[in-house]
Amino acid sequence: MFTKIVKYFLVWRVALFVVAFASAYFLPVFGARFPYYDTVLQITGLPNWVWGFGNFDGVHYLKIAYEGYKAAFSQAFFPLYPILIRFLNILPRDLSLDPRYFVDPSYFYTGLILSNLFFLGFMVFFYKLLRLDYSEKIAKLSLILVLVFPTSFYFGSIYTESLFLFLAVGSIYLFRTKNYFWAGIVAALASATRVIGIFIPIVFLIEGRKELKKSFVSLLLAPAGILIYMFYLYKNFGDSILFLNSQPGFGAGRSAQAYILLPQVLFRYIKIFLSVKITTLTFFNAALEFIFATIPLSLLIVFFKKIRPSYLWFSLLALILPTLTGTLSSMPRYVLVAFPLFPLLTQLVGKNYKFLAAGMAIIQIILLSMFIRGYWVA
Repeated sequence: MFTKIVKYFLVWRVALFVVAFASAYFLPVFGARFPYYDTVLQITGLPNWVWGFGNFDGVHYLKIAYEGYKAAFSQAFFPLYPILIRFLNILPRDLSLDPRYFVDPSYFYTGLILSNLFFLGFMVFFYKLLRLDYSEKIAKLSLILVLVFPTSFYFGSIYTESLFLFLAVGSIYLFRTKNYFWAGIVAALASATRVIGIFIPIVFLIEGRKELKKSFVSLLLAPAGILIYMFYLYKNFGDSILFLNSQPGFGAGRSAQAYILLPQVLFRYIKIFLSVKITTLTFFNAALEFIFATIPLSLLIVFFKKIRPSYLWFSLLALILPTLTGTLSSMPRYVLVAFPLFPLLTQLVGKNYKFLAAGMAIIQIILLSMFIRGYWVA
């Protein structure tokens, strides 16, 4: 099966580049709705359809990898991914660049390669995890559904999605196969990659409740990543939760001062729909965020009896946590962590699977084209 997974991955990766190449014909005007693209991405000398996979958050990860947490609000981004880019970068550096203004192009190449390798690793572990509960056919079709999902292109971009899911799913697989120590180590790395890594111990607690003495080591190790990062933030910036308090600095209507419940957030979006013209990009983004938040959450509730309790709680908490900042911004991307939905959707649609996969692929083409051309998607 590994050979098939590699083939799936290669077809997907080539297809992303083809769509990215064609995006300039659909959207000739580059949106440039984020800073640093000229000093981080354009200087690679690559065409936009390649360096575009580092758009938006990608430039922040590359800047952190290159110079550390010097930029204001950069502490919102967790450290493991940029650390790996920095220390696994073996490509020659361009010494002619002024480090005060530019990020060396070698960091882009390293980040893009790592993201894709991590995604390939995720696919392997995801297939192994699925085979613990599902048939080979369902597992294979679920992998394909991941590849065609509307925002799966983030797995092949300079974002943490591929690394986080590689670590999260890997740790859960290790735990369920009773490799408790290594499950804890991998989960700790996941919690140093994204804040929702703090919910992996809940999976461990539910799955290992009958062998709590043996699995307790996993619970101890799992939050180590985020705790170390919080200690670093406290020692260097005097604020252990600066990753949260930095969120408003990136706009998107996020709040770090109060937790806003989901019904309030949904009401806010309804007001947007009633007050913004349907033909504007603002309306499109709001609709996208609303749909990608409400449908997955609804499916988790509908399928609650069919999902393993540990997976259900992890997915619900991981999806609800970002909404507490008062917005559904980035939800089309955040929903990728709800991995239990892929096999359930595969089973649900049955013979209509091809229609679902084709529809998702078409939406991905649209969203990827926008992303590459500098328009906000997630």
